[in-house]
Amino acid sequence: MAEVVLVQPKVGNWDDFRSHPSLPLALLSASRCVAKEFSTVFIDTRVDKGWKERLKEELRKNPLCVGVTSMTGNQIGYALEISNYVKKVSGTPVVWGGIHASLLPESTLANKNIDIIVTGEGELAFLELTRALAKKEDLKGIRGVWYKENNRIIKNPGKEFARLDDLPDLPLSLIDIEEFLPIFKGRRTFNIETSRGCPNQCVFCFNTAYNKNTWRAFSAERVIRELKYLSGHFNVRSFYVIDDNFFVDLKRARAIAGGMIDEGLDIIWEVQGITINSALKMDEDYMELLVRAGMKKVHFGIESGSDRVLKMVNKRLKVEDVIEINKKWSRYNIVTQYNFMCGFPEESMEDIRKTKDLALRLMKDNPRALISPFCPFTPYPGTALYQNSIDNGFIRKKELEEWSHTDYGNNLWESRQKKGILSSLFFVSMFLDKHRSQDMVGSKILKILIMLYRPIAKFRFRHLFFKFMPEIRVSSLLFK
Repeated sequence: MAEVVLVQPKVGNWDDFRSHPSLPLALLSASRCVAKEFSTVFIDTRVDKGWKERLKEELRKNPLCVGVTSMTGNQIGYALEISNYVKKVSGTPVVWGGIHASLLPESTLANKNIDIIVTGEGELAFLELTRALAKKEDLKGIRGVWYKENNRIIKNPGKEFARLDDLPDLPLSLIDIEEFLPIFKGRRTFNIETSRGCPNQCVFCFNTAYNKNTWRAFSAERVIRELKYLSGHFNVRSFYVIDDNFFVDLKRARAIAGGMIDEGLDIIWEVQGITINSALKMDEDYMELLVRAGMKKVHFGIESGSDRVLKMVNKRLKVEDVIEINKKWSRYNIVTQYNFMCGFPEESMEDIRKTKDLALRLMKDNPRALISPFCPFTPYPGTALYQNSIDNGFIRKKELEEWSHTDYGNNLWESRQKKGILSSLFFVSMFLDKHRSQDMVGSKILKILIMLYRPIAKFRFRHLFFKFMPEIRVSSLLFK
């Protein structure tokens, strides 16, 4: 009998088209300690089409709780579907964790189908919660846990951050790892976390509230040990480092790269988080070490091509630095992917044009430069820009269900025409990167459709021409 049941919600529409979904890292991490003490079952709704029947079967055995993760956006809707189903067929407590529940615990817990919330890092708090449920003890005083009692929300204090090297390894035995290895450059890829948090203070970022502007890391030795194990036992030859800011400690990052070389690991790797300021500190020797260690791709968070907006959101970088780094990295066999965001309060159309122009210049100056979709800005509670957004007309969302939709429609500071431009810009920018279809999409038909549409998307992006766009309607029907 499973004492703990963990259920992974879908993330979004792309789940249905990728070669494989990514590793359910949030829930696996949260169960590091619990799975060592309690029998645990993992159900992933992205790969298990009969998940409701399997969940119903587990609920008949009266587990201690069902754990669900939550991230602001579409995933909330899928997580609520799971929670609603649990409550429909059983009285098992539903526990939510993740970024959204941590940032908005009160409104999340107000939902009738959610009983308990684990805020922040979940490993230790979730273990203490499960122990209390097993012994039928009061949850009062368990740091990092909020719960309901007689329809009242009880708030326990937050829990301190864990020392990462003290945490157990991921309980990979809970899943069939073969189902969670997306393809990158023809190699099976494992998502790996080597650090948490970020010391920067970007006014739009959840990290300021969720990680309190702190950065913690697994030691270089621990990271190398995990890379050796995964490559040796599961034939994984590609790793996607999902850290928010991998290169905070350049000496540690150098030690990891050097360790890969010393161990003779036949792997390639991609880094999600790097800042321009870190890149400015890397000399030629450092860059060549990264290349020799198999680094193939990095993601820079640029956000805007306007120095005015960059200063406004406290990015602590200048457009000229972005251009300099892009040219410098063009000399190395490393793909640079640049992430942008639009829809900030007080952002003008001229600012948006500058962002579009910077993206085009980066691709022109560097044949290996890629552009991520121009994501919509969504005000996160706890961030410095949240209250500013409300002052500019953002509708404060009260119900949990409302947060499952993160689009431009709720940003009242934008005119109707500008909202349309921003939504269209986000759509066409999804198709600028040819690698998106090659490495992420499993459907051959969809790959062909994306290839045929790409020239149209590039034209619309370059000229901000968004009239007559039946492709958006076609895309909606396709995803349905």
